[in-house]
Amino acid sequence: MVASDTRSVDELERRVEAIAATEPAERSPDDHARLTDALVALADAYGERGAFDAEAETIARLDRLRGHGGANDTAVHLANALANATSVRDRDDLYETAIDPGRIEAYRDRIQTLYDRRPEPAIAAPLARATAETIHANGKGDRRDRIEPLVDRLETLYDAHPEPDVAAALLRAYAHAELYLGEEPESEETADVPLGRNAGADTGDDHPDSAVEGDRVARAEELFRTHPDGDVAAGLAGVLAGRTNADAKRTDVEAIEARIGRIEALADRYPAREESITRWLPVATANAARAGFEAADISRVEHWASETAAHHERLSTPSSATWAAVAAFFSARASFFDGDIDAGETKLERLEALEDRYENPVFAHWLGRAMFDAARSYVENDRSERAREMVDELSEFAVGHQDREEIEAGLEALRSHAPHLFDEPDDSGGEATDSVEVTAGPVATDDGPDETPSETRPDGVSREPDETSATPDADEATAADRGGSTADSADDDSTDAPGCGNCGDDGCGNCGTGDDLKEPASGPVLAAVGAAVVLVGVSVAYTLYRAQRALRRSVGSQ
Repeated sequence: MVASDTRSVDELERRVEAIAATEPAERSPDDHARLTDALVALADAYGERGAFDAEAETIARLDRLRGHGGANDTAVHLANALANATSVRDRDDLYETAIDPGRIEAYRDRIQTLYDRRPEPAIAAPLARATAETIHANGKGDRRDRIEPLVDRLETLYDAHPEPDVAAALLRAYAHAELYLGEEPESEETADVPLGRNAGADTGDDHPDSAVEGDRVARAEELFRTHPDGDVAAGLAGVLAGRTNADAKRTDVEAIEARIGRIEALADRYPAREESITRWLPVATANAARAGFEAADISRVEHWASETAAHHERLSTPSSATWAAVAAFFSARASFFDGDIDAGETKLERLEALEDRYENPVFAHWLGRAMFDAARSYVENDRSERAREMVDELSEFAVGHQDREEIEAGLEALRSHAPHLFDEPDDSGGEATDSVEVTAGPVATDDGPDETPSETRPDGVSREPDETSATPDADEATAADRGGSTADSADDDSTDAPGCGNCGDDGCGNCGTGDDLKEPASGPVLAAVGAAVVLVGVSVAYTLYRAQRALRRSVGSQ
């Protein structure tokens, strides 16, 4: 990693212009060194401000210096300036809502050209750093097909230059691959590997995976044993955190907690790199909260949601905020499902605060889903005034929202299911049920565009909401959004069409539709059907959660 220059932009501009006023032929080697150093720092300062045109022009000035004295040295400076320009995570606030992966990849390709001419460690290091950042940008920009080839190129670079800085970049690449692509397919060798086994030399650190070739976590542990330094440890922390996405899908809370412990141990071992290591913890703790919800373990949900919030308060980055939203959503859902409305409302307020603070649409996604959970809870508990208020808020929320039709269909179903609470006549011919179980909400969009001037996906949050078109990280959201389970509606003749008012083109996590799709219906028919299905169907996520909680209480009392 290259430390940021502490000089101001104005100071750097004055230094550059003062030296540049001298004719190139009249500059001493010291003048040339000072000029290249100042240009690298100035380009980075422009980039950190989001002044990307000024950054590009400054890099071009640096490139022009290669025709004069000290060209070899300038090539290394140029490679570092280009690598700085690819930075994604250190410029997190600039890429909250949009990113241009093409611009970042073009800078990386220019370093590749420099390296092809001079395949030396001094250029290999910035090339490795830029490759890892380009992988991150492609993940946020929803160009996931470009990730694996870049990982392969970085592995090849490490084979040629097995140095700690290249290893650290490779592990950061693995981390983003875990977040955006998920764990690699299991082979016979990697399937069902028990946690806690060490492969290779014992370094004194227990970790949950054995070193099996082909597994990114095992490979990361192997590289850390080879290069036990702080930057490599930070990369390992990222890989461990990224793998918790897959652990959460399996509801493997114990595995996630083991990885959290491993990350914390790395931070204790390398206090100088603590910030770089612990910045990955919100990913893991949010996934622990999610997995705790899936396991109906409310104490774990509350603990890990609280930990995620604490990490976000310390980091205060858009990335940590997206994971804080994920954890707050599952914590709120657990409270509403458990009948603790006051606690659920407190967490709903946290989501509202995050949605107000950040521009990324992913926060609206989680907030909208939590609002639907609240509305269902109000209806079930016969809090008619709050139910009406929440339905009105959701109606306003839907205006201008990309999922407006689905939201309004879900609201109509809610009103139809409990007309006595909304002062509406019940035309269904039957009595309203005592329990209303609706988990509809803004639908997670299908892998929509992310940060190109495309929008940005939270760092690995898997909703799979997309971060810009409605998605954290995410990233970035909804690998984490799996609160709903599949519903079996085969026994109900009235559920004759797909949709619950919350379904995407490829099915729905709440109602389980999409496994056996019929031929497409017209828009009006789908809207009508969506409301009908919400009316008739039950929220299996809610039912299973209650059943699991009852079982836990029963076992605990014995």
